[in-house]
Amino acid sequence: MNAAGAHLHWQREGGLEQVEFFAEGMHCANCARSIRTRVGALPGVQQVEVNLTTARVSVAWDPQRSRLGTVLDAVERLGFHAVPLNGTAGSAAQHAERRRSLKRIGLAGLAAMQMSMYTVGLYAGALSGIDPWIEQLLRVTAMLIAVPVMFYSGAPFLRGAWHDLRRRSLGMDVPVAAALLLAFFASVLNTWRGSGAIYFDSVAMFIFFLLVGRHVEMNVRRGSLNAGEALVRSLPATVTRLRADGGSERVELAAVAAGDRLVVPLGAVIPVDCVLESGSTLVDESLISGEAVAVTRDTGARLPGGAINLGAACTVRADADALHSTLASMAALIERAQSARPPQALAADRAASHFVFWIVLVAAAVAGLWLWLDPARAFGATLAVLVVTCPCALSLATPVALAAATTRLARRGVLVTRADALERLASIDTVVLDKTGTLTSARMRLGEVRCLGGLERERALALAASLEQLSAHPLAAAFTAATTARVAVTDARESAGRGVEGSAAGATWRIGRRDYVAELTATGLSADAPRDDDDEFVWLGSARGFAAAFALTDTLRADAVAAVNSLRALGLSVRIASGDRRSTVARVAAELGITDAAGRMNPEEKLMLMRGLQQQGHRVLMVGDGINDGPVLASAHVSCAMGGGAALAHAASDLLLMNESLGSVAAAIQIARGTRGLVRSNLRWALGYNLCAVPLAAAGLVSPWLAALGMSASSLYVVERARRFARSAA
Repeated sequence: MNAAGAHLHWQREGGLEQVEFFAEGMHCANCARSIRTRVGALPGVQQVEVNLTTARVSVAWDPQRSRLGTVLDAVERLGFHAVPLNGTAGSAAQHAERRRSLKRIGLAGLAAMQMSMYTVGLYAGALSGIDPWIEQLLRVTAMLIAVPVMFYSGAPFLRGAWHDLRRRSLGMDVPVAAALLLAFFASVLNTWRGSGAIYFDSVAMFIFFLLVGRHVEMNVRRGSLNAGEALVRSLPATVTRLRADGGSERVELAAVAAGDRLVVPLGAVIPVDCVLESGSTLVDESLISGEAVAVTRDTGARLPGGAINLGAACTVRADADALHSTLASMAALIERAQSARPPQALAADRAASHFVFWIVLVAAAVAGLWLWLDPARAFGATLAVLVVTCPCALSLATPVALAAATTRLARRGVLVTRADALERLASIDTVVLDKTGTLTSARMRLGEVRCLGGLERERALALAASLEQLSAHPLAAAFTAATTARVAVTDARESAGRGVEGSAAGATWRIGRRDYVAELTATGLSADAPRDDDDEFVWLGSARGFAAAFALTDTLRADAVAAVNSLRALGLSVRIASGDRRSTVARVAAELGITDAAGRMNPEEKLMLMRGLQQQGHRVLMVGDGINDGPVLASAHVSCAMGGGAALAHAASDLLLMNESLGSVAAAIQIARGTRGLVRSNLRWALGYNLCAVPLAAAGLVSPWLAALGMSASSLYVVERARRFARSAA
């Protein structure tokens, strides 16, 4: 396979190159850790992200110091096969892996059933007598059947153990392979000797149960626990693009660029972020926002990639290519969260690694003790200990729970963008809310307009709209919607939380907070300036003085009261920290029943408030949406940004509310607490199972095949609990 051509491969910012692929054969935390360590040590490699849940690997490197072939060769030398991420080749590779898994399971299952007949004959013969040549025939026949089971069906465990030992690490395949090899070759030796116990049936059943467990686990983790992959797969492979001559053509989605005109048929997925060119259509945006009710979009409306066109076929104009669409960004954020290793998962990985070491020691101790007490029982007891103590469930306990939680939250329109966010979210005791665009609707309306210094109303509106159209603040939309008149503005720059400055008609203008505009005006805050009780306005002015004042009105979100009540019901303290007018903040706080509310706060003051709460021992969740919220979001214990907010707020946040519903904040906290409980319960189960099973196996009360069944069942139990948690109603 031409690796460079078959894999998704593109240029990144800063001169780095990146490749993403599936690592076929990766099934445990030790596999993921080996890829991170070995590939991360290559010259020029800057970043390695490995997602155990999806077996996806992302590597970024300096092309001046390394190349794609070096990265892929390193993965292959570790014993993993790099397969394409997208397209038919990627799907074929995953289907081939499943087919191989089923073939191995089928062979092991048939062999186990066949050998059970021979072993029953041997057991019966031991009780009532059997001719030596018949006994030897049954032994040899069982051995011949066991050979393909051992070296074909059991190949993944043998190969995994070999690569673990080459990497000088003790993974979960090491004790499994040791048990298989000991049982198989001891049985071969006893077969040729014509005496002693044989374990060919136990080997076949052990491999069968392990393979079934691994196959089910693979399907569950790659299916129901992978929200990011579901997002990516929802996009069409090809789209219909309109040519300049009026004709159309089918092109790959990757070939779509900003400005292309596309046809979206009825029932089709909208492939990229775009603008509806004409008419209206009904759009289902549930995959993006979590909102189950379809909405009507008219000409000029923005449509997010990943939404479904439920109306008539329509023509759209692409705003971005597929790689930079809303859907791709969401998938990348989810992938980033699932690829990173939170402290809980890292601790579980380390515990599992140390656990394997202790397994070997315990097995050696059991072997020595039984060789002293009753040599005939030593081998079976040692095998059972090696099998029953495989720490699969311990390593899976945390990652499957976190993957389940991120999937469940994604279905509610909440994206987890950092892996350890859920762990931190479960422990918060205080919620700080921004007001504008968070508690209230971001769609502000322009109310009273006061013109000062002889400036005409239409001129004032044109200046204000021209300055505000350069701002990402939610207040800006009220001005741009109030008038279509514009003036040319140059040298524009925004002061976070204060306002916008720019040059127009030969003068420098500012619009924003009263004190911000006063810094520019000749009057400053002198007696000629507007009075303090006029502070409820947004001000416009130049060096000649204040020119206009605008009153803006906003309303609470429909679910704001219920959301705040839900937060209180969880035992949380709720506060408001806003850059808006104090009187407006006080009114909103009164409507919500919040006593701790502060207005006219700039980014530095919000940051000081956050640090003050943290110094008092509070663990704080900050919810905001604007540029001015970026610093405080970054410093909070956990941060959450509204999906329609500024890109800076998104980058600083641990969670994104794509559905713009405040009620999802309380739901996210409940899910985080449930996840914490699930992780702890899974860990208790995994540890408790081993503590109970090891004494029984060491005492010779558990046969090797029964130990295999118990080990597989414990792993499946952990994964199944996570699957149910992912699908449960939030």
